[in-house]
Amino acid sequence: MGKIQHEIMTFCKAEMSASVASIVDFGLAVGLNLSGLLTYGYANIIGVVSGGVTNFMLNSHFVFSKTGRRTRSLAIRYLMVWLGSMTLNGGGTNFITYLVGAKYFVIVKCAVALCVAFCFNYPLQRTFVFRKKSDTADGIADEADRLEEEVNGVEENV
Repeated sequence: MGKIQHEIMTFCKAEMSASVASIVDFGLAVGLNLSGLLTYGYANIIGVVSGGVTNFMLNSHFVFSKTGRRTRSLAIRYLMVWLGSMTLNGGGTNFITYLVGAKYFVIVKCAVALCVAFCFNYPLQRTFVFRKKSDTADGIADEADRLEEEVNGVEENV
């Protein structure tokens, strides 16, 4: 398969993974809230965390498999990107909704989510979180890998 076809296929699989994770997120949040089991805040936290875990599992096993990295390393990298994503989604949605008015909240939330997904989440997951260990695109990531291996070696010896 050519490089462009491979990139398109990876992107499509990543977006399918994100869609499944969004269904888990919104399904749990809305279901737990509407059933009266939890208030919106707690239901939303459970939905967001469950969606994030779902996305990580699907991405690590089906979308970006064979990275040569340990699950712990992937999880730490994913957590960093996920925290940034939540900040951009929440902050961006709140800020733009404040500027344009609450009646546009759903449209703003969707637009911000798409921008964050295409311009932040996918690029960072592809090039940072799930980057193959053998790729030497940047020295900082390579240094982080070296330090991680040292720490793991020390932990195994203790």
